[in-house]
Amino acid sequence: MNSYLLNRALGSITPDDFHVAQTTRLVHSIEPAPGIRFSSRKSLTPTDRSQDDVAPLDQELDASAEVSAHKSGVNCLAVDQFDGRYMISGGADPSIHLWDLETRNSELEHVHQSCASVNKSSHPDAHTHAITSLSIYPFDPVPSTIFSTAHDGTLKLSALQAPSITPVHTFNLDCTPFSHSFSSQPGSTLLVAVGTSERSVRLVDLRSGLSTQGLPGHNGAVLSVAWAPHRPHLLASGSVDNKVIIFDVRRGGHNSAIATLDMDDPVGLVAPGTGSAPASYESRLAFSRHARAHNGPVTGVRWTSNGSHIVTTGQDSRIRVWDSGTGANTLVHFGPRVRNSSTSHLAERAPLVVPRGYMSLGHETLLWPNFNEQDDRGEILMFEFREGTFVKRLRVPGVMVGSQNVRGRSTALSAARVNDLVWRGNGGSGEGIELFSAHGDGTIRTWASREPDGEPNEADTKAVADRKRKRDVLEELSRGFLEPDQPSLRI
Repeated sequence: MNSYLLNRALGSITPDDFHVAQTTRLVHSIEPAPGIRFSSRKSLTPTDRSQDDVAPLDQELDASAEVSAHKSGVNCLAVDQFDGRYMISGGADPSIHLWDLETRNSELEHVHQSCASVNKSSHPDAHTHAITSLSIYPFDPVPSTIFSTAHDGTLKLSALQAPSITPVHTFNLDCTPFSHSFSSQPGSTLLVAVGTSERSVRLVDLRSGLSTQGLPGHNGAVLSVAWAPHRPHLLASGSVDNKVIIFDVRRGGHNSAIATLDMDDPVGLVAPGTGSAPASYESRLAFSRHARAHNGPVTGVRWTSNGSHIVTTGQDSRIRVWDSGTGANTLVHFGPRVRNSSTSHLAERAPLVVPRGYMSLGHETLLWPNFNEQDDRGEILMFEFREGTFVKRLRVPGVMVGSQNVRGRSTALSAARVNDLVWRGNGGSGEGIELFSAHGDGTIRTWASREPDGEPNEADTKAVADRKRKRDVLEELSRGFLEPDQPSLRI
């Protein structure tokens, strides 16, 4: 970093290059911040206190007290796209809470209090079953409208009017919605795409207030949907039928499915004789009912911020990166650490890709909440997006692993279970990067960028010593081959 400061002072690098280099360093230095917590409990007078309030607020503010954002698991999170100040969370309660992330300033010991909320007891039109997905209407500088889906078979539009969240319109889908997506592209079609237990992707038109049509093509439930950031009419979806389909919503019926991703195709749709493929190459059909993106249900589909690539995750414990222009599997390998086992209930499980504008070219970062149903260790893996290089492992504080870990099947109420990840690029008062994770025990945990401690811990010291020992052995072997008369290697 000192070299960047010197080059910046000399004018040999641009301010944008310096900003990207600094942000890359901050992302790679993300660590747990257990002192930053989220509590949905309000300050109550003695007469207002109910049986559910088992502890007063002053106990919650104590550093040793347990606080939770929801009474049961936190299923999903969303951060507003303007300045990242506000975040909403949806739980299995079911309830939705709004959080003002700027109340923390730069302290590392802080309890965020919910500034607006809604649940089935506070409003008759609220969701009655667990929340499955959330998003904030992206065209308002100050968040005023949110979208939410739940296991009650509805998509709801709600107004943010602190200190309450008021449902204003309900779309009855007559099926279970698992995820939804609304395009933030300026030329947005104002359609909400919903992945449901039906085989088709449902489209909801905000202008007419109707569920206009379905996009057929899948043979099973659709778990994940995502609009392309560079083309307002393109939509990607992943399903339990192992397929990822690209739709063009300008077309109707079966003609809307224009392409499928094939994990066995590293070339993609390239015209022969163009220099990108051999002259004898015969391009496959763009849409094929036999193409498979994964050897298991596809749980997550995401586009990169510039639309150049698509990232998919499946229950075959694979993360795949695709060239969105050709549909080619780029064959990026993220190694054997990735876990994404089957669960007792269907749900979207998607990676988080840090936008390209915040990272240096070729070093974009991908974050993956690892999940193993038999032995959930509570970890988030960080990779370099382009090469699949492993950067670091983030472990959930307080979750024991190894012999002290709870054996047997993981439950939806486990503290180790990471259900969703979101991030904000400016951090508390703009001092760094913040990452937030939703957990099965009802907590929201914070991960903040900070400099490593000056004194290495015991594990780091042991790892360095082990690497030195292996390096010494390798050097001794090398000397033995180059100098066969060495007594230690003489036969």
